Amino acid sequence: MELIKKLPRLFWVNILWLICCLPLVTAGASTCAAFAVTLRLADDDEEVQPFGGITRRFFKAFRQDLLQGFFIEIFTIITAGLGCYFIYLAHDSGFGLIKVAAIVGYFILVMVFNIYSYPLIARYSNSFVNTLRNSVALFLQYANMSVKTMGLVVAEIAILALTYKIYFVGLLILPAVIFYTVSRTAKDIFVKLENPAPAEE
Repeated sequence: MELIKKLPRLFWVNILWLICCLPLVTAGASTCAAFAVTLRLADDDEEVQPFGGITRRFFKAFRQDLLQGFFIEIFTIITAGLGCYFIYLAHDSGFGLIKVAAIVGYFILVMVFNIYSYPLIARYSNSFVNTLRNSVALFLQYANMSVKTMGLVVAEIAILALTYKIYFVGLLILPAVIFYTVSRTAKDIFVKLENPAPAEE
């Protein structure tokens, strides 16, 4: 129900994301900017309730994270591209249980490195290497929440892939839904980190 209420705003985030992905080299910055908005949507921030507020926040984050967004985009392309190359090699030589397990394990590792990197860039200032390191550390520290989120993201990506039969109509909304899914978990983790429980005496 909460997601349904936010669909119009997510649709607008998705349109902004698609527009700013068009040069391709800005896709990383565009994704970080989308996360800057979806993290606030997950927190019911008043700033991003009006569409104008969403637009302002998106482009402010887009400008701020242009360089870091480019770095993480290159990292994502290289790691995902290697995975596709591994699939191509396995397809040529025949799929076996060990090869399939290795490929699945590789893509899980790619997601562990990437899943929190974009929201971390959207929320904090840090070096590229530390962002990757923190993404892995958060995934391991909050493994239960992270695995559930990863499962939802994989399902949403699968649905997005299936829309190729209807001209990828899913591209009009599903990327923002994926960002929001990750943002809900990332927001809860960030709040815990920023507001640690007082130590018991």
